[in-house]
Amino acid sequence: MKKQILSLLLCGFCIISCSTENMAVNSVENMKSDEMVNFDKALKSLLEPKNQSTPEEKAKSKSPAALNDRSKQILYIASKKLILSNGITEQELNSRTSESKEKTISLATKIYFEKYNDIQKRIKSEN
Repeated sequence: MKKQILSLLLCGFCIISCSTENMAVNSVENMKSDEMVNFDKALKSLLEPKNQSTPEEKAKSKSPAALNDRSKQILYIASKKLILSNGITEQELNSRTSESKEKTISLATKIYFEKYNDIQKRIKSEN
């Protein structure tokens, strides 16, 4: 009888431990704004075969790590939405980036990681 009770208690602790661990992981995803989620999806879509550089595009490129036009456009759209959701106006964005896709993507990446770090700090302070 004691073994059964101890086994049930041990199982209960394991279940509680696993459920609180999942809540912490899920809360990071839940705390992301829609624009951050879209930026994530845009980054992940770059790994799809249809968005990767063809051999001809690689040959034309000065850098092997450079993005092709399709990839830049996908990231540019998501980047612009993320930046504008952060309170920066369209006019300010154009003046800061000179309407360059690369600079816009770079600025969005910086904003994304700042927001992500803020979420991480909030979660740590809650625990």
